[in-house]
Amino acid sequence: IYNDRVVPFNTLARDFVLKLTGKPSYGGMTPEQVIGGWLLRPEVWQNEPMIYIKNEALRHLLHLKTPYARLADLFDGEKYRLQKYWKEEQGHRQKMTSLEKAIVEADEKVGLILMLQNGTLIRPLPEDGSVEPISDTKIQAELLYNHIPFSKLLFMFNLTVGLLAFFRLLYRGLRRSSTSGSSGRITVFASFSHLTDVFFPVALYAAFLFQLFGYSLRWYIGGRIPLGNGYETMQFMALCALFLACLFRRRFPFMVPFGFLLSGFALLVSYLGQMNPQITPLMPVLVSPWLSMHVSLIMMSYALFAFMMLNGILALCLRRSVRMLMLLSRLLLYPAAFFLGAGIFLGAVWANVSWGRYWAWDPKEVWALITFMVYGVAFHARSLRIFRRPLFFHIYMIVAFLTVLMTYFGVNYILGGMHSYANA
Repeated sequence: IYNDRVVPFNTLARDFVLKLTGKPSYGGMTPEQVIGGWLLRPEVWQNEPMIYIKNEALRHLLHLKTPYARLADLFDGEKYRLQKYWKEEQGHRQKMTSLEKAIVEADEKVGLILMLQNGTLIRPLPEDGSVEPISDTKIQAELLYNHIPFSKLLFMFNLTVGLLAFFRLLYRGLRRSSTSGSSGRITVFASFSHLTDVFFPVALYAAFLFQLFGYSLRWYIGGRIPLGNGYETMQFMALCALFLACLFRRRFPFMVPFGFLLSGFALLVSYLGQMNPQITPLMPVLVSPWLSMHVSLIMMSYALFAFMMLNGILALCLRRSVRMLMLLSRLLLYPAAFFLGAGIFLGAVWANVSWGRYWAWDPKEVWALITFMVYGVAFHARSLRIFRRPLFFHIYMIVAFLTVLMTYFGVNYILGGMHSYANA
């Protein structure tokens, strides 16, 4: 039993090794072999440098020459060294410093090893039959999911293909602009019709289906919609970006590189977040259908805002098509703002169900509202005439996306708040 569900032993072992080392394996051994070594020969494995210490200041305190510490390095005889450093660094500050966070993270890794040695990490199925074992089909599905690094493969593929498609798009567009003359009537859509050839559409559909397969596997394995943490929400955002690119690619061919790039960066973020998995149960407040609807709408809006930002960058590169691209961004602005507003509303309903209040002025709530208001200003082109200028509109869309980045990333890593756990 792991994370309140029955799982193959490979899942627990893989997360254990990934948590300690930042890698899915160690020394060419499988995760099961690593855990077996810790259980059978702890006196040997306590001298293995496999506890990853990212923070340079903590490495200096521990006198480490490499980023990897041994379990023995964290003890001075019977005395636990991290506890001493934690007491020295901890003051009356409400926010932890980077060194304190590194100490807590290292302490979690030590705690996992001690839980393994004490027999509390591995919880076998009870013999009284009170917990039903999972089916062979689900076991094979989870082993397949553990074996295939979906995020790693997809972010490398999507970013590579996306950059090739984007530079090809710019090259063709600039070349056409330089040869067509000022009297040319060729729009950006006709200029980039080459992107509807065989390779890029096929690659786009293949990436979408592969991403959908991995996401569906996670849904099937977990028995819930995968929207409970930052890793899963970035996976969903990448899926939304690929879906929108597939949906609009015939009408707007330049959406193909946008879809690749946006999904690639989202998957890169999720891949980096997976390097420090949480070996803890999902908080009960996160197991709610309101959460699924709330996060789904919010991430859909973020995907559309990101498309508008990339659209603005393209418009700055290809001035001849700036007005046509503005019309597309205005078209995307309506569903994007609607999804964000609906997501904020459903989030308030979820908060009332979970905590008994609709709004608490949490940093995440405040910045979501700021984002909604910033994009809402762009609707008032009739009273704010400056928004009728295509160049200003695109620059505004690019700058406005900073509020999205602040809402999703900045709040979690700078301001904190109640929403921080959702993206751990």
